[in-house]
Amino acid sequence: MKLGQIANKKVISTFVASMMFLLVLYVSLSQVNIKKLSSLSASINDAVRVEETVLDTNEGLSKENGLTKIEYVTVGGYDHIVLKYSEAYNLFSNALTPSRGAQYFDGHKETYYSERVLPGPGLNIPGRHVADDGTVRDGEGYISVAADPAFMSRGTVLMTSLGPAKVYDTGCAYGTIDIYVNW
Repeated sequence: MKLGQIANKKVISTFVASMMFLLVLYVSLSQVNIKKLSSLSASINDAVRVEETVLDTNEGLSKENGLTKIEYVTVGGYDHIVLKYSEAYNLFSNALTPSRGAQYFDGHKETYYSERVLPGPGLNIPGRHVADDGTVRDGEGYISVAADPAFMSRGTVLMTSLGPAKVYDTGCAYGTIDIYVNW
């Protein structure tokens, strides 16, 4: 074998090794970005359900398997929000907690009131249930909140630090949103 052929094989093997390294690096960085993006919007399970729903055109079969069409809503300035029946939204790192008690978020003050203290049997919340994160939600997945009627009327949809919400109650100060919870 000639010296030139050996040198060419070394150059080629070095080039291939470099390309493999770059490919592995690219895939690793891509996965990090995918994980970050998926935590901000729909989960991987939601994406799989959408794909299955599209492939399954038989409506009866979809209902039988628990598959539903995912609908995105716009809440205030937030686009592509997926309503969740019971799963925590986890959209913001500064979400209201029992220990925090009150905070400002997106132009309003947030507080909470517990159905353990004020059961609210007279509230007309269709599909009312307690979600996994302890928020009281309606059948669509909106968190139930109270607001001063001069600030936001009943039925108004807004974003809270805990996720999308709908006004079902009154009785708090102007500019304040009371989030209905079971904490």
